[in-house]
Amino acid sequence: MEAKRRKDQWTVADDEKLAEIVIQFVQNGKTQLEAFEEAAAVLNRTKQACGFRWNKTLRAQYGQMLGTVKKRPKQLMRSHLKLALTSFEELTEAYGQLELKYHELQTEHERLLKWLKQGAQFIQNKNKD
Repeated sequence: MEAKRRKDQWTVADDEKLAEIVIQFVQNGKTQLEAFEEAAAVLNRTKQACGFRWNKTLRAQYGQMLGTVKKRPKQLMRSHLKLALTSFEELTEAYGQLELKYHELQTEHERLLKWLKQGAQFIQNKNKD
């Protein structure tokens, strides 16, 4: 005969699912309250019950992991910002080099056009003689 389970009794699977949802939400930059709302829908409980279970029982068990994932978005943000700044500096330098090269080519183009006009005039003058 199967033992009766209280309606509010939590199973290991319920605890694991709640912890998974909370950690995933926090890792993605969302709040624990948002996680409790999601867990409530998944586990067919209230968000208050999920919050109470997390704070009373599971936080101690998963606290270190939660602390690690809380730091991760800030670290990712810093590395993305560093990468963006580095990329911006590289792009600025490349733009400067391209601008310099453009002006050099423009000067060379004008010099060649002048040379061609002089050549054309020389040929016209030669043909007149």
